[in-house]
Amino acid sequence: MSRANHHSDVVGSMLRPDYLSQARARLRSGDLSAEAYATLVDQAVDEALRIQEEAGVDIVTDGEMRRNIFFDFLIGGLNGLSMLPSDPVRFHSHDEETVMEVSIPFTVTDRISARACPGIAEFKYASARTAKPVKVTLPSPGLLTGMWNQQSRSAYPDPFQLMEDAAQVVETWMRQLAEAGCRYIQLDAPELNEVYVDASVREDHARRGIDPERFLDVGTSLVSALGNVDLPGVTKALHICKGNGTQSWIAEGGYEATAKGLLATATGFDVFLMEFDDARSGGFEPLREVREDTLIVLGLVSTKWTRIEAVSELKERIHDAARFHPLDRLAISPQCGFASAAETAAGRKITDAVQRQKLQRVAETAAEVWG
Repeated sequence: MSRANHHSDVVGSMLRPDYLSQARARLRSGDLSAEAYATLVDQAVDEALRIQEEAGVDIVTDGEMRRNIFFDFLIGGLNGLSMLPSDPVRFHSHDEETVMEVSIPFTVTDRISARACPGIAEFKYASARTAKPVKVTLPSPGLLTGMWNQQSRSAYPDPFQLMEDAAQVVETWMRQLAEAGCRYIQLDAPELNEVYVDASVREDHARRGIDPERFLDVGTSLVSALGNVDLPGVTKALHICKGNGTQSWIAEGGYEATAKGLLATATGFDVFLMEFDDARSGGFEPLREVREDTLIVLGLVSTKWTRIEAVSELKERIHDAARFHPLDRLAISPQCGFASAAETAAGRKITDAVQRQKLQRVAETAAEVWG
């Protein structure tokens, strides 16, 4: 059986306090020392841990307070990047076909190599300040192709070689985290799920010179291999969403293809965290493709919308999912991080109070369903 036996979880990021966002800007402008900034980051982590503990969730993170964006390790943890803008990524909403385009200000321009895993600092600080299990999230190797473009071709004519090199880096980081004592490691792979579910995303990849079918084949193989890394005593989780912007997303579509392709192949993972906060994700039927001893964490509580979901509604959806996967191998969480990029509460349109209520609702629902 899977080592994972919890029923309330979190995905990763939390809202950054305003004082931390202001301090980050002052650090960049030279108005704040690195030492003073580090003190404020530690304070923000302490607050994030306290919020999760008070809510009562089983698993906690440091809120990714030390990161600019959830895949920050691909920037701060690698050699081989330059400050050149990458190709833009389009986000969508219910009201408009395209809400915004985001371009990461980095491009791969040389062969990559790993620095020490930045997650070790996250884990060591947070684990010393809570008795709860601390999760550390790592980026999927496929995310680095978002920083591959024409300026990358001299180093990587083939973007799939870049993915393979990135997978070696991620495996190194997994082993370093395990050696540091981390017992819950999560791989975030939205980019793979987006290509599985959404034809428009596949078209975007093709326009950029990345064959979408080969991307799925290579990406699924690499992620599955990371799930098979032998880390005794470590719970390995895979989070698959569809892009998390401010009340917006990159892709939409049900999990049918993802379940038959990625989830049926990536059997080395103990936990799958899946986004199910609205109709964009389809029904629960694809869960029948997942091995029965895998813990599936249902992302039913939205981090995009301010409405507080009712416990009765969440319980009904959990029991609906249990028609396709054993109830005791289900759990509940927010659908994604509360701030996948280092946005303020105002920017996310979800206040600190709403974040607290949603985390409490996750824990309350888990208690009523599983005791």
